[in-house]
Amino acid sequence: MKLKIGNNLTAALSRTDGTQRWLAVMMGKGKSSVNNYVNNAPVSADDAVSMAHVLDDDQFSQELGSLMLGLIKSFTGSKIPTNMSSLLDYDDFEEGEEKQYLEAKHIRMVISNPETLDDQEREVLKTYLFEKLDSTMMDLTVLTAGADRLDTTLAELLHERMPTYVKMHYIRREDITWSQKR
Repeated sequence: MKLKIGNNLTAALSRTDGTQRWLAVMMGKGKSSVNNYVNNAPVSADDAVSMAHVLDDDQFSQELGSLMLGLIKSFTGSKIPTNMSSLLDYDDFEEGEEKQYLEAKHIRMVISNPETLDDQEREVLKTYLFEKLDSTMMDLTVLTAGADRLDTTLAELLHERMPTYVKMHYIRREDITWSQKR
């Protein structure tokens, strides 16, 4: 799979005060390769992952995860504030909408019905899932901003939290090996 990530890479270099030359050296590539990537030449998945490790920038990593795997990423639009206090207000709003829709449309009853969903039930469930997605993306935005405030990354916070998840039986011990490679 080849990706075009020029705008994302340029923004990540700016956020991390990195240069193309520095990134090329850290990746073991020529400066022309990085320059080509900045100018939207297709980049291999391996090189994209290498860039993410070198840059150590949550937003860039999330953007790559979204492009490569369809993973959820933070909100980054102009309406989204950058300070934690305002982000928490947005988070409260999104969570409130999700919970309100859950109760108002009796989502628990819809999902517990073993029968095939009719068109109206499908639409109600889909709308609820959109509300849940809004809330989840806002959660990820708050987590990313908080990690940045702590001068760490979301991946490092997750790595540190893994033993707790194992202890709580949320994650099997054998499933945390990916986290130990960091």
